[in-house]
This record gives sequence, structure tokens and C-alpha cells, in this order.
Amino acid sequence: MYKKLYLIIIYLLTVNCISSSNKLSEDSVYDSFGVVYSDINPSIVSGYKLLIVEPYFYSKQDIIEFHSRGIKVVAYLSLGEVNESRRYFSDFKKIGLIGKNENHGSYYINLSENRIKEKFIYEIVPELLSYGYDGLFLDTIDAVAPYTLRRSMEQDMVDLISSIRTRNPDKLLIQNAGLFLLDKTATYIDAVTIEAVASGYDFDKSEYQIKPETEYEERLEFIDSLHNNYKVPFLIIDFAENYETSLQVKSRLEDSGLPFFISNIEFRGLPNSLGRSSKLKKGA
Repeated sequence: MYKKLYLIIIYLLTVNCISSSNKLSEDSVYDSFGVVYSDINPSIVSGYKLLIVEPYFYSKQDIIEFHSRGIKVVAYLSLGEVNESRRYFSDFKKIGLIGKNENHGSYYINLSENRIKEKFIYEIVPELLSYGYDGLFLDTIDAVAPYTLRRSMEQDMVDLISSIRTRNPDKLLIQNAGLFLLDKTATYIDAVTIEAVASGYDFDKSEYQIKPETEYEERLEFIDSLHNNYKVPFLIIDFAENYETSLQVKSRLEDSGLPFFISNIEFRGLPNSLGRSSKLKKGA
């Protein structure tokens, strides 16, 4: 009874985040990864090999502190959308934005404008990497998906990712979703994250959900097929709102053979202790 209560308290203090290392290889940087978009103290983080972070919270000294603890740090970078809080939002607005994502309050970027691609390549990316980050987490690639009004900018997205790789050959590039472009981007990236595999979040209802077992199994089969085709590591990011549902999601994902991280939808907080899975899938 007391042990369970203690675990629940610890869970709440770490803000609903669980990470596990279903190993890709014996020393893969991805087998203990986390995602956190709130400001954390680098000196108290342990157990991680890789963190995806909100970059402007940290100084060069903070990145040095992460590195001293054996942690690689990857900076979040949205390629398809821009939030008003970004320091370069006004520049993008002047060049041209094309609609708003009502779920996140961000605006879609007009990647067909060469000035925007050049700003990413020659200004934004170099500035981020100058802090000492080990790479970039490339988000909102789905903003140009085939089912959107911006599908004509697919090649612009590919060109942007290709250019970032060309100018930064030694940096980690992790692509979030954008699976429809993998046939063109796989050669430029180091890994892919896929969200909402065992669980998800309904923005219309503002609620967390556990996916039906059949849907979960179909998602895993799909990921396996992608891995077999493109030979890049796949990492799972899933969501839960409380202790009980996080354990349910964790139990599912431990059988996936893939590295995973479970958090709240805002990616607040980071646990100091990680789960470990006995299910291993080499090269996944």
C-alpha cells in the first residue's frame, strides 16, 4: 500500500514522464532518450543518453553540463510551423505565413519562399548549433503532408532538410513524423520519432486516449515495415495523463522492441529514473 503510494507521488513529481530503453544496440544513443519542453536543471538529470529540448532555455554552459553527464542534447526546430513566441516570427510574418494551426496556435510557414529556407539554413540553424547542441529535432514536417493545402511544398521541405544535412554533416538530425517523405529524407536523417502509437491525445475533446489493441498492433506492423524499407532507427513518443494509464501504455510498449518515451502532451518535466525493457530488437 505504502509502496504504491510512494510510486504515485514520485510519478506526479516527475510530471507524467516515463522512458524505457528497448535497445537498438549495446551502446545506442537512442536507447535512453527523453523529450522535455519545460526548463530543467542540467545538473540534476541522470540516466539519459539523449534529450530533445526547447533550445532557448539553455546556455552554452548548460549544454556543457549536459555533456559532462554523458547526455547528448538535440534542439527542437519546427520546419513547417512557427509560433509567435519565436524570436524570428516577425521576419517570417513579413515574408508570408499561410494559415493557422488552431490546435497549437502556431502559423504555417511558406516554405516555397526561398528567403525562408535561407533564413533557416544560414541564420536559425547556425545560431542554435552555436550553443553546442549535438543536433536538431525536426518537427511539423506533416505541415506539407499530401492531405493538406500545403502539399505543393513537399519538395521544398525535402530541399530544406537536405540543405541542413549538407551544411551540418556531423550533427544528429531526428525527423518527427513526416513519414510520407521518408523515401526522400531517409538518407539525410539519423532517426525518426513516431508519436501516439499505443496512446494519443484528442485535441477536440482535450483528453488522452488508449488506442484499441488492434490499432496498436497495426501501428507496430507499420513501423516495422518502415524500418525494413529505410533502415533508420524508430523511436516511439506516447502520451498519458496519470500514473495508471502511463503504466498501461508502458506495459504495451515494453513488448514493442523499440525505444520509447511517455509524457504529457506539453512535455513538461523529466523523470530521473528510467524503465528498462527486456525485449530487444536490434537495429530497430
